[in-house]
Amino acid sequence: MKTTKTLIAAILILFISASCIAQNKKKEQVENQLTITGITGQSIKESADVNNVEKLIEEISNQIVKEKLATKSTGKLSYLLNDKEFIINGVKQESAVQLRYKNKYIGKNTKWNICKNYKAK
Repeated sequence: MKTTKTLIAAILILFISASCIAQNKKKEQVENQLTITGITGQSIKESADVNNVEKLIEEISNQIVKEKLATKSTGKLSYLLNDKEFIINGVKQESAVQLRYKNKYIGKNTKWNICKNYKAK
């Protein structure tokens, strides 16, 4: 009986330790992420659009919701748009969608990354 209790206690200690290690790793991953909202990239200073960053980000956000690519009920909207990809709430969009948004919002500023609540590693 005493051996069984000791064995159960040891198993519980191992289980709790493994759980704590998993939580710490998850916490480290979250802490190492950077959340970006704005425009990054080259040629920002040369563009008149840089003065309207907030308006541009809001316009893109509204268009995403209007096209039902994401909804306001999904929580915090997150996206990254650049000349290579368009990721909304962690989901990479089809190339046709990316191209349409790129042409409308990035245009000649091909080195831009337009982000809203985007978690970068």
